[in-house]
Amino acid sequence: MKLVKALLVVVVVLGVIGGLVWQFWLKGQVAYAEVATAYGAKMVCSCLHIGERPMESCKQDFTADVSAVSFSDDGSTTRATVLGGLISSQAKFEPGLGCTLVKP
Repeated sequence: MKLVKALLVVVVVLGVIGGLVWQFWLKGQVAYAEVATAYGAKMVCSCLHIGERPMESCKQDFTADVSAVSFSDDGSTTRATVLGGLISSQAKFEPGLGCTLVKP
């Protein structure tokens, strides 16, 4: 019975620690990653399709470090991902309209 109570206390303590880490650190990081991928996808899409510049040139336009963000383009859709694709955004080029964010 003591083992079960000790295990229960450990699980509760780990749950509380996990909740605090999420609330005060991870939640903000995930929100930042969502904004960074959306902004990056739209800006790189515009640079590639409207500015007609190469991908490497477009990456140099960012004032912040975007080395953690991966960009890819398949002709009309530009995708920005972080954390191995866990968080991603897409922007699509439409002639006459430019680039707009789309739901992945």
